[in-house]
Amino acid sequence: METFNILLHHLHNVLRWALLLSGLWAIILAYNGLSKKRNWEIKDQKAGMWLILFCHIQLLIGLTLYIYLGQYSIFSNMANGMKDPEIRYWGMEHLLSMIIAVAVIQYGRIATRKATNDLVKHKKAAIWFTVGILIMLSNIPWPWREIGRSLFPGM
Repeated sequence: METFNILLHHLHNVLRWALLLSGLWAIILAYNGLSKKRNWEIKDQKAGMWLILFCHIQLLIGLTLYIYLGQYSIFSNMANGMKDPEIRYWGMEHLLSMIIAVAVIQYGRIATRKATNDLVKHKKAAIWFTVGILIMLSNIPWPWREIGRSLFPGM
């Protein structure tokens, strides 16, 4: 079981980079399309598709880790869980912020598909993908953050 845990953590970590790179690419295309007033192209559609695909896979792996590990489940004892910074971060802050970020990006993807004007598609993609990625970036346990130092000893 320990091997499964390590494998999931590594997969979750590596997939983070694929998600962030696909998000950056989708955002660049959206702002480029908006500023140059270009048509919505298949590359814009695919960039959003890859972004949401990586978001859903990452969320699924994250929820699997959350349920599988169980040690950060804040809902069994909310009073004590909120007092412990590590349990509060993993069980509440990271979990909910990532769910919200994926929902924001998913909304952006749906909004771009429903928009009838190409510039509106670019605008919706630019706004919603940027907001979603910023929420994610602010809640990743980076090694320079206190919560991330426990994951990256020696930093």
